[in-house]
Amino acid sequence: MASEKQSVLMEHTLQELIYRNSGIKRRKLTVLALITTHLIGMDSGLSFLRRISGEEAIIRFSIEEEVLTYISIEELVRVSQSDNWIPQHSLTEKTLSHADIVLIPILSFSIVTDILSFNEQRPFVRLVLTALLTGKTVIALKTGTDPYHPLWRLKGIDKGSNGLKRNLYNQMIQLKNMGINLIGENEKLPNLSEKKTVINKEAIRYFHQQNIHSFVVSEEMIITPLAKDTAKELNITLKFE
Repeated sequence: MASEKQSVLMEHTLQELIYRNSGIKRRKLTVLALITTHLIGMDSGLSFLRRISGEEAIIRFSIEEEVLTYISIEELVRVSQSDNWIPQHSLTEKTLSHADIVLIPILSFSIVTDILSFNEQRPFVRLVLTALLTGKTVIALKTGTDPYHPLWRLKGIDKGSNGLKRNLYNQMIQLKNMGINLIGENEKLPNLSEKKTVINKEAIRYFHQQNIHSFVVSEEMIITPLAKDTAKELNITLKFE
């Protein structure tokens, strides 16, 4: 698998270089999928990955350790049709800069709670918060946290009180207010061909708080003058691609 992974990475790298040197925009989005485990929505989340892989997007994925009790790495590679796997400990701001979209295909109760409470000790949450603060598109499939989704009834877990359902639904509204796009498993990814990420001074200050001393500014990004001044003031090195 290691040799196959290297070949995929090389293919993606060459594709990026060809597009960049020829001035042609990328035909496919690069999606960084953060895979968690949940009592509902696992199958639909993985099916969504399989559908968009190759057709709409280039998939890179990272998983939390708990997922391996449900599905193996080999099965994830087969299901997602991608062996571009990134270990959780290897996720960096550079990894984020090379993704068009951060995708949470399985929106578990725990990751919702941790995002809303800004639990930056959880690597996935820290990456999502950084993505939001730097203007990156973050998308999550709402199946796992939408108490009114038909799948809940099929699974027999729709018998909770109205108060519980309202709390779960209100969490979805809070996620939307933070800038996370919640979509259904049958929807398509948005067209981001004209969208650029804006790096502002608040994002630079957040990097400083997280002890991030350098940041890769890709050609898909716009960095404001105040952000540049703030980076200089806080001794953060900006690396322009």
